[in-house]
This record gives sequence, C-alpha cells and structure tokens, in this order.
Amino acid sequence: MRKLLIISGLAGSSKQEVAKILSRQMKTKVLPADSLQVYKNWPISTNWPNDLSNYELIGKYDGFSNLLTCFQVKSEVIQTLNKIENPIIEGGCCFFINQLLKARHEQFSELEIQIADQKAKEMFLNCQDAQTLLKSLCKKYNGQFIITDKYRMIKAIRNALLTNGETFQSTFNINEPKLSEIFDVRGFFLSESQENICKKIYKRCDDMLKQGVLKEFYEFYLLNKNINLYQVRHSTPIGYNLFVEMIKSFNLINENTQYSQSRKESLKRVKVRNFIEKFYINSRQYTSYQRRYVRSNLNQFIWIDNGLKNIPEMISSYYYCDRQLYENELNSIVNIALKSEKYSESQGQQMKMEICQEIQELVYETMQNMIFV
Repeated sequence: MRKLLIISGLAGSSKQEVAKILSRQMKTKVLPADSLQVYKNWPISTNWPNDLSNYELIGKYDGFSNLLTCFQVKSEVIQTLNKIENPIIEGGCCFFINQLLKARHEQFSELEIQIADQKAKEMFLNCQDAQTLLKSLCKKYNGQFIITDKYRMIKAIRNALLTNGETFQSTFNINEPKLSEIFDVRGFFLSESQENICKKIYKRCDDMLKQGVLKEFYEFYLLNKNINLYQVRHSTPIGYNLFVEMIKSFNLINENTQYSQSRKESLKRVKVRNFIEKFYINSRQYTSYQRRYVRSNLNQFIWIDNGLKNIPEMISSYYYCDRQLYENELNSIVNIALKSEKYSESQGQQMKMEICQEIQELVYETMQNMIFV
C-alpha cells in the first residue's frame, strides 16, 4: 500500500518549513491542505510558501472567475496524488484534511452538482425558514439535527435536490473506498502552548498587513459587489469579513455631513484599532478550533511538540517504519498526553495584544487610499 504523509499543525507552527525539508529529502511534491491556496488571488492571506518549486496546485486558478467547490478542489488533489510518488499534504485546514481522507467520488456528475448547488443557493436566499424548507425537500430530515451554518444548510438542500428527497447528507458512492483506505496515511500534527502560538499569530497578522493583505481583501470586495456572497463563501480567508465591516464603517463616517474632519478621522482610527484587535482574536481562536477538531476527528495523527528539535527527522522515522510501530506511537503515553493536554484559557488571555502605532497608521492610510481612489 502506498504511503501518504500529512503534515498539519497550528497556525505558526512551522509546518510549512518541515514539509519543505521533507519534500527535498524524499524528492517529492507537496500539495496544499487548504482549498483557498489553489487560487492565485490569496498569496498573502493564505501564507503561500516563498518557494513554490516543490508545490503542486498552489495558485492554479483565478478565484475571481473560477469559484471552485470544495468537491472540485478535493477531486483535483486526489488526481494529483495518483501522479506523485511519496506524496506529501501540508496545511492547517484540518476540516479539509478530514474530508479529503473520507473522500469518495460523488454519485452525480460535476454539472449536475453545479446546477443543484445554484438552485439550492437561490432557494435558501428566498426562503423564510431554511429548516422548514429542508423538511419539505427531504423526508428523512425531521429537524432534530439543526443545521445553523448557512453553507452547510445550502449543501444539505443541494443533496436533497440531487437525491429527490432521499437524503440531505453527502451523496458519495458508498461502494468506492475512501482515500484513507487506499493509502497508508501517516499524519502528524504540530502543537505547542497557546501562549507561544499567540506570539507567532500576532506577528503573522502584522506581517500580512505589512505585505498588503488589505489590498487582497479590497479586490475581492469589489468583485463581491457583483456576486452574491453565498456563491463565494468558501473563498474568504480569516479577516475578510472584518475588513468588509471596516470599509462600510469608513464609508458611513465619510458620508455623515454632521461630522467635522477631525471627528471623522478620530472615529475611523477607532474602527482601525477594532479591526486589528478582532483580526488578532479571530486568528487566535482559529488555533483553538484546530486543536479541538484534530483531537476529535483525526485520531490517527501523531502529535508533536513543536518545541522539539529535529522534527523532520522524527517524522521521517515514523513515515518509513512499519505500520505497527506507527500504531504503537499513536497509543503511546507521550502522544496521548500531548493530544489530551488542554492549555488553560488564561494562557491565551494573558498574552496581551500590543498593537503598535506603525501598524495602526499603516491600516488607516491604506484604507484612506483605497476609499478615495
């Protein structure tokens, strides 16, 4: 059975650097475990590697004209895996990794899925109660399993339409083996204390702002004026919605004729600081989500303390060892301790967000220039 190496980890855990070292040692390619990285429009907000020579699929599509579904990205990844010897998947999108491992081909053609998906979005937008709508479309949906996420509700409606009301769940071909049944999956999750991660996340947020992430958001914002948000929901990175709130606030402040120029500037600077703080917080909260999700859903992953030295060598040894040795490490006291350890909430709260004046000024000037162009 062919092996599949998956390197995941918290934001800022240096998983990208580890994958780069291993791909060169193994003379293979790396595929992104992030459905946004296939778009060429998000190099900053999705943290593209500086060197793409060892990567496949990154930046392959134009997200402004090719709005791919998760299924399409997943299919592309699976096709590429079959062409590569000793493939590596790297990324922190744990939900996507889990879906990829469980992936089977859809029962329906891509065209059928696209047509049903568009109809589902229209029905969702025009209905008063999505739960009632789904009940009317699917006889097996009784409302006990409440779907609160809008995207998942649209997907449930789509599945009900495709199956003529037989099911609202995934429409995979159950006779086809999962990816995790085709490959001998060796998965690794890099983790460390919330306090250390916070420091890295705040610095990463600052770096993105310096590199021009607001301009990426603004281009997408302009596009989104002509495309309904639900059609592109899967294509928005962390911070985009906060940016939309900020730019709308700027416009409202500028349009208020009762405010003096100094008053307008003061209010906008408050909005800037609020944006940066929420950008930090949302990015930090995502790491908590990552840890919880992997703990609950990716049980076959070995956890690694990111503070250790020689992590690539450690991963390489578990990759090349017998499956039984890998299984033994999964059940080891060390791995169970790392996996079950719950860092206290206070650690994250104690890491104060010190927003420097330079970053605030950068965001303010960038917003002003974009709005008044």
